[in-house]
Amino acid sequence: MRVIPRLWLVMAIILVVLAGGFADARVLRRGMRGTDVLALQNILVELGYDLSLDGVFGSETEGLVREIQGALGLQVDGLVGTKTLEKLQDLQESIVTHTVKQGDNLTKLAHQYDTTVKDITIYNGLANPDRILPGQILYIPMRSVAALSALPRRRVAMQWPLQGRISSGYGYRIHPVLKTRHFHGGIDLVAPEGTKVLAAASGRVISVGKRGNYGLAVVLEHAGGITTWYGHNSKVLVQVGDYVKQGQAIALVGRSGLVTGPHLDFRIKIGDQTVDPLEWLP
Repeated sequence: MRVIPRLWLVMAIILVVLAGGFADARVLRRGMRGTDVLALQNILVELGYDLSLDGVFGSETEGLVREIQGALGLQVDGLVGTKTLEKLQDLQESIVTHTVKQGDNLTKLAHQYDTTVKDITIYNGLANPDRILPGQILYIPMRSVAALSALPRRRVAMQWPLQGRISSGYGYRIHPVLKTRHFHGGIDLVAPEGTKVLAAASGRVISVGKRGNYGLAVVLEHAGGITTWYGHNSKVLVQVGDYVKQGQAIALVGRSGLVTGPHLDFRIKIGDQTVDPLEWLP
């Protein structure tokens, strides 16, 4: 009998888990970690929730499980056993992901997927149903999804990346250095050099490095085709591929790029288009 090398056996198990299966039938609870916890987190992310894929069953994962259990009429204990897992998998099979294209609107999508504008709006936590942007990822629920209106909102919840005075807002302005009129795609937050820059939401680091006038930057990817951008840093504390939690320090304020002084240029994008961060921050 041919013996499979241990490394390849481990990789095979991980692939099975990531495909949606769990390594065993154990009940998952807070404090656990491993590939089956990662598989659970993958299901939650595929459902459109903003969650760190770190394989650790921490407060973030438990809180989300409790919210979903309550919405689906399950015992709210934060434990993922057979019943909770079956409900999550049923829900997963009832959700279609759609990347918004030019010309799409919710009425068109509701007709295309045989659902309703209301259900799409509620499930995605859309603040303005009349404004969806190319590149944005929507999670389309079928009509069979139970307790839809009670499910947790999908919109990525943001926090301020640092506490500082807003020296320049979103929109057209006169560039402080070039003295020309241009569109500013973010907000500038003034803070002393070396101040910690915090992740506005949990996500994956997809870019680190110098970006011309934007200076030394970090870009995080979140659910729904949303990215957050942090520019003009003096130092970066993360690397591409890292999963970071909301509020985690990812960089230090600096004056790299084209600036007049130390500050953070914070931006939010849906697909390739910027949106006003003040509409997203608490």
